[in-house]
Amino acid sequence: MSASDGLPAAGRSRQAAGSRRYDFGWQGIRLRVPEDWELGRVDGDAASGYARLDDTRMVRAEVEWRAPPKRGIRRPVEDLVGRYLSQLQKKADKAGMELRVERRAKFLQDKRWLEGSEYETFVWEADYRAYNLARACPDCGRIVLLRVLAAKGDGGGVIGLVNEVLPTLEDHPRGELQYWSLYGLTFHAPADFELTEKELKSGHVKMTFEKDGGAQVLRVHRLSMAHMLLKGTDLADWYPSFFRKDLRDVNHEIARADFRGHDGLRVTGRPQSRWRQVLRPLPFVNPRPRRYLRGAVWHCPDLNRICIVEHLFKKREHGGDILDEVIDGYVCHEEEAEADAGRHAGVAAGPQRAAGVGEDGGG
Repeated sequence: MSASDGLPAAGRSRQAAGSRRYDFGWQGIRLRVPEDWELGRVDGDAASGYARLDDTRMVRAEVEWRAPPKRGIRRPVEDLVGRYLSQLQKKADKAGMELRVERRAKFLQDKRWLEGSEYETFVWEADYRAYNLARACPDCGRIVLLRVLAAKGDGGGVIGLVNEVLPTLEDHPRGELQYWSLYGLTFHAPADFELTEKELKSGHVKMTFEKDGGAQVLRVHRLSMAHMLLKGTDLADWYPSFFRKDLRDVNHEIARADFRGHDGLRVTGRPQSRWRQVLRPLPFVNPRPRRYLRGAVWHCPDLNRICIVEHLFKKREHGGDILDEVIDGYVCHEEEAEADAGRHAGVAAGPQRAAGVGEDGGG
């Protein structure tokens, strides 16, 4: 991890006291934040990555993670923090900016949730003030650096916000399902499926996961402005038309069904014959994989969305319960979002790795 994002551009912070919260989730990282903090940037994968949350005026939080080294011994968190701050100092010097640092800072009011962890809290201040937690998970070995940023002129309420956000950090899935939440799309997916593609458009968020080299594919969608998409048409007509390219190699059937308390469609499909694919001009050398399909499509009028989950698999026996598990964990309106709101904020799962902290696996 690098310090390249450690000195964000100038701006004014804005945090309304008592604002609503939601859980951001990405690659095993889970964090409860104000609802106006949205994903501004994301890089990397489960092994190493970075995510940034912004409000309308500035960067509000950054989290970096790295898996433990497969070989050798990981450096102590204290050393990793030192290297991160050294890189940050070089960046500040190059920008002609003064950097103030406080190591082992005492801004956390309750540290019981960190017991058993190797960690360090520190603060740096340049054009912003950043409250940092670097922590190595005692369970999975992942290292995370989480920082909450504030404008230097912000009042004492910032400390309260920091103490509210940091203890909610989780850094690995709680069980066999992994939590994902961004841009109004919230769901649980099997943890052994790897994110391979993401489309993060304002009107259409799509996440694609694969297992066993593509033998199984899971696609989860959230489409907004449903009243416009369905204007003058029915869900049963809209779905095969909107996804005609995805369905062209599948003989599919659609039946009415209810999902999450809403009217919807259950989709089943089987691969078309090889002859149908050979007769097409393209592709010739690498024809599209032949997969079965199980899917669910429903309209959530509460939030004016169309929700879709699709499970594609090469072998019939892989159908299983995966589709139903994802449907059960798909949050499509507020009533369900609140059902998970009682999770214990102090139980931060453990894997974390310091930002800029821990690039190597050696000693």
